[in-house]
Amino acid sequence: MHYRRAPGWGRRSLGQIRCAAALWCAVGSVVAQSPLEPIEVTATRTALTLPDVSAAVTVLEGEDLKRGQPLASLVELLDQVPGLFVQNAGNAAQDVRLALRGFGARSSFGIRGVAIIVDGIPQTLPDGQSQVDSIDLDAIERIEILRGPASALYGNAAGGVILITTRQPDGRGEATVGQTVGSDGLVDTRASLSGGTDRLGVRFSASRFDQDGFRRHSAVRQYRAQTSLAWTPSDRTRVTGVVGYFETPDEQDPGAVTAELARTSPRAARAANVTFDAGESLEQWRFGAGVEHEFGAAGGADGGVKQRIRLSGFGFLRDFENRLPFESGGQVAFDRTFTGLDGQYEIDADWGGIPQRLTTGFDYRRQDDDRLRFDNLAGIRGDRVLDQNEQVEAVGLYAQHRVRLAPDWTLRLGVRFDEVRLDVDDHFLADGDDSGRRTWRETSPGAGLVWSANSALSVYANVGTAFQTPTTTELANPDDPGAGGGFNRALDPQTARSYELGLRGAVGTGLRYEASVFRARIDKAITSFEVPEFSGSGRDFFRNAGRSTRSGLELAASARLGERWRLRGGYTYSDFEFDRFVTPDGDFSGNRLPGVPRHYAFGALDWSGSAGFYAGVDLRAASEVIADNANTAAGPDYVVVDAHVGRNFSAGRLDLDLSAGIGNLFDERYIDNVRVNAFGGRYFEPAPGTTFHLGLEARWRR
Repeated sequence: MHYRRAPGWGRRSLGQIRCAAALWCAVGSVVAQSPLEPIEVTATRTALTLPDVSAAVTVLEGEDLKRGQPLASLVELLDQVPGLFVQNAGNAAQDVRLALRGFGARSSFGIRGVAIIVDGIPQTLPDGQSQVDSIDLDAIERIEILRGPASALYGNAAGGVILITTRQPDGRGEATVGQTVGSDGLVDTRASLSGGTDRLGVRFSASRFDQDGFRRHSAVRQYRAQTSLAWTPSDRTRVTGVVGYFETPDEQDPGAVTAELARTSPRAARAANVTFDAGESLEQWRFGAGVEHEFGAAGGADGGVKQRIRLSGFGFLRDFENRLPFESGGQVAFDRTFTGLDGQYEIDADWGGIPQRLTTGFDYRRQDDDRLRFDNLAGIRGDRVLDQNEQVEAVGLYAQHRVRLAPDWTLRLGVRFDEVRLDVDDHFLADGDDSGRRTWRETSPGAGLVWSANSALSVYANVGTAFQTPTTTELANPDDPGAGGGFNRALDPQTARSYELGLRGAVGTGLRYEASVFRARIDKAITSFEVPEFSGSGRDFFRNAGRSTRSGLELAASARLGERWRLRGGYTYSDFEFDRFVTPDGDFSGNRLPGVPRHYAFGALDWSGSAGFYAGVDLRAASEVIADNANTAAGPDYVVVDAHVGRNFSAGRLDLDLSAGIGNLFDERYIDNVRVNAFGGRYFEPAPGTTFHLGLEARWRR
C-alpha cells in the first residue's frame, strides 16, 4: 500500500524545494565592507578557532539569534542549522523534538541522542534523554552545534552536541523589561536585572509565558527565574554559580490525529486526549557551580607550558506529573534527582618541537527517579499500578590529543570509556517483582585531520564512533503495557560508526561558507512502535532494528551585501535507510528512516536601515516526512515564510525596541510534528496558519 496525500494538501515539486535550498549559493558573488571576526568553538571540549575544527560545526550568535519571532521554544532558533531537523513548536507537553543527522528522530517526545549543555551544565540525563523546557530562551547569546558522533567527547551522544551560552553577569548595571503579545493568546513577559563590580557580577531574570494554543487542548503556562553569579578573583581564575527555577502548572497535550482530520480540522485535538485531560505539570530547581584556573604561559619560566583546569558540579530536583490519553496506567508521577561532577585538565606544550595539546577529564552522572503510575479515570487519578525506584549512574573517562604536524596540518586523536548502569527496585509486588539491573560499557575512539590552506579554505576529515543507550522511558516493558513495570531486557544500545569530509572558509571580508558529506552505519538502531490497546495514545515501546545506513550532504553560507543587507542560507540532503530490519509487523529492509525529510532548506534576508529600522524575511522548505517504518504515510512537503519589522530607539541610557511580525505569511498548511510509528494512522500534529505578534522591550544601562 502506497501513501497518497490527502486532497487539498497541495504537492510542491522537488524543483521548488531545491530552488529554496539554492539560496545558499546566491551569496557567493558578494563581498561586504566590514572584516569578518574569527569564530571560536568550545563544543570540542577545548577552545579552537573554526578553521582548526575537524568536524561539522555551526555557531549561532548575534544577528543569527534575532529572528523577529516569539521564542516559544528552541525550534525558532535551531531551524536554520544544516543537518538538524526540529519539530514540535506547538505542543509544550511533548517538548521540542530534534533530529541531528537522524539521531533523535525515533522519539515521540523530547530529545534523544544529542548532548545538550547550557552554561557548562548538562541538560542530558545519564540515560541519554534531554530536556530543554527550563532554558531561558531570551537570555541565549550563543549556540554551538557540533554535528556527528560525539561519544568520544561526551559519551551517550550519537548525533552530536548542542552547547548553549546564556547572558553572563559582567558587573555592568543593566535592567530590561519586555513583553510580546500575539495570536492564539500569546503573552510572553520577561524582566532582568544585573550589576556588580569589575570582579563580581550578578544577574537575575524572570519570565512568564502564556498561550492558549493553536489547537484545542494545547494551552501552556510557564514560569522561569534564574540568578547567576560570576566572580573573577584574578586574571587567571573564574568562578561561576547559578540557581534556576522552572514551573509549569499545566501544559495540555492535544495529541496527534489522522491525515484526514489534520486536513479538515487542523485545530482539532484527538478526542481521547480531551477525555483523559492529557497533559503535564512540573516543577524544577537547578543548581550549578564551577571554577576554571589557568597557570603557566607559553615562553614563560615554566618551559613554555600552559595549563588549565576546570571543575564543576550541578544538581536538578524535578517533580513531574502527566496524564496520558488512556486508562490503564495512564497517569505518571515521579520525583527526580539528577546530580553530577565534571573535571578537566588541559596542557599546551611544545614536545619535541611539535606544538601539542592534551585534554583529559572525567564525568560522573547520577539519576534517581521515584516513579509511580496510576489509572487515568477521565483525568482523575485512579488506582496505583506501578511503584518503582529507577537509578541510572554513568561514569566517563576521556582523553583528546591534538598535534600540529605542520603549520597547516593538525591531527586529532580521542578516546572515551563509559559505563552506564541502570537499577530498578520494584516496590509494587502485587503483580510480581520486576526488580533488576542492566549495565553497559562502551569504548568510543575518534580521529580527525585538518588542512588549513588559509582563511579562505580549510579541509577536514574525521572518523568517529558512538553509542546510545535506551532511556528509562524507552525501556518500558511491552509485556506489561499498562504499567510498564521492570524493563525491556531485549532492548540494547545502538552503535554507530561515521565517516565525514568537509570544507569551510571565509572569503574576502563578507562571505562564510561550509560544506560536509558524511556516511554513518548504525547497528541495532532503536525504533518505536505502539501496541494495539494503546492505539494513538502516545504510549510508545521500543525495539532494535538490524542495521541502517545514513548518508548526507550539508551546505551553509552567509554574506553581507553592503552595509545594510545580510543573506544566509542552508541546505540538507538526508538519505537514511534501513539496510536490514525485520519485525513481527513485517520486513522493512530498504525503507527510508521515518521522521526526517530527505530535503530541507533554510534562507533568510535581513536589512538594517538608518534611524534604527530593521526588517527580515525567513524561509523554511522541506520535502515530505515519512511517518512509519513501512513508508505508507508521510507529512506533506512545505514552504513556510516568516517576516518581521522593527525599530530601535535610544534616549540617553534608555533603549527601546519595538517589533512586529507575521508567522507563516502565506498560510501554508503543514505538519508541526510527526509522531513516528503511531498506531491507527494518528501521526500528525498540524501547525498553525498565519500568526501575528507585537513586541516591546526597554533596556536601561548604568
